[in-house]
Amino acid sequence: MVIDPITLSAFSLAVFVLALTPGPDLFLIVGRGLAQGRAAAIFTALGFFLAGAVQVPLLALGLATLTAENPVLFDLIRYAGGAYLIWRGAKMLFGQVPNPAREGCAAVSRGEALREGFVASLVNPKGHAFMLAFLPQFVDPTAGSVAIQFVILGLVMRVVALVVEVTLAMFSGTIGSVLRRSQRARIALERTAGLLIVAIGVRLLLLEPPEPRGVQ
Repeated sequence: MVIDPITLSAFSLAVFVLALTPGPDLFLIVGRGLAQGRAAAIFTALGFFLAGAVQVPLLALGLATLTAENPVLFDLIRYAGGAYLIWRGAKMLFGQVPNPAREGCAAVSRGEALREGFVASLVNPKGHAFMLAFLPQFVDPTAGSVAIQFVILGLVMRVVALVVEVTLAMFSGTIGSVLRRSQRARIALERTAGLLIVAIGVRLLLLEPPEPRGVQ
């Protein structure tokens, strides 16, 4: 077996704990759930998962290292992603707040939620750098292909995170469904969710590129 069960179990536990740690992804999911319901939050979490399905092969191919160590590429990714998230958050902050009960439509479509989760995760170069620093701790070069080990660990990481995030999405969505019965609360939740998305976008813009490592 490429990865022994003990290492895989320890890795899964570590990922579970990390997934529960407050951060931009968690805030985005909870904000979506409170303001726009379980479906929006769950599809945001699915967007994170799909982004991970792209990030893991990139990591295995070594492109994540290039992203983490190339300041220009790092900046291009964070500026594009940050601008997109700020634009989406601003629409929620200053736009009209839909009333699903009256208009017969959701505040945000599932496709939009999926896309925003995907973009928020994929364009976060700090996430690439984190995976690059975290996953190798559980890779054993003597156990077989390092690339395959990266893919396995990366997929396990995304599946465990998805379970945690979907659970939080359902929980926050249930609470939000109660709070949103009030028009005032619905507006407040929508504005709060928009503010969180803008804050995540600003955070991306303000990230500093990691220091390039010297050639070994």
